[in-house]
Amino acid sequence: MKRALLILMALIWLLPSAALAHSTLQTALPAVDATVDVSPERIEMKFDTKIEKLSTFKLFNEAGEQVETGKAEVSSDTMSGTVPAALENGKYTVKWTIIGADSHAVEGEYAFTVDAPVQATPSPTPSEEPSNEPSEQPTEQPSEQPSPTPSATPADNESHDDLGEVLASPPVLVMIGIVIIAAVIFFVLMRKKSS
Repeated sequence: MKRALLILMALIWLLPSAALAHSTLQTALPAVDATVDVSPERIEMKFDTKIEKLSTFKLFNEAGEQVETGKAEVSSDTMSGTVPAALENGKYTVKWTIIGADSHAVEGEYAFTVDAPVQATPSPTPSEEPSNEPSEQPTEQPSEQPSPTPSATPADNESHDDLGEVLASPPVLVMIGIVIIAAVIFFVLMRKKSS
């Protein structure tokens, strides 16, 4: 009787842990830790049990920034989603959250690397630009340089004209007249004193 009770208690103890043996990732596309030479257009994950429609995943780049993906689609034990834009070279992490058949949420992640060949930029455009630019620059500069010298003389003429206008203005003429009269009176008084 004691042995039967112990076995029953062991089964009760083990049943919850067996029920908690949640779904695990079986295969993925791109594969786990794979290096691909073409940016994937779709991410697909297959689990060992059926998963619910509420399951989802997110894609992150090396900097930890989330990369846009299409809405997760769930069919039986498979979850997938599109990758609308081409991925740059680097390591990417897929973080998934699935709802298993036991209604428990399970989280996990896996990584893959994109290492696509870098396309060289076409050379014709840079080679044409230097050949055209030097020939145009020297011809433009000499034609522009002589122009500052003629512009100096009008400025001088304007300054002389301004001085003439100031001297010819009535208040200045009055002051000059007063100075001359004062000088004449001063000399007359000095002569009277000396005599």
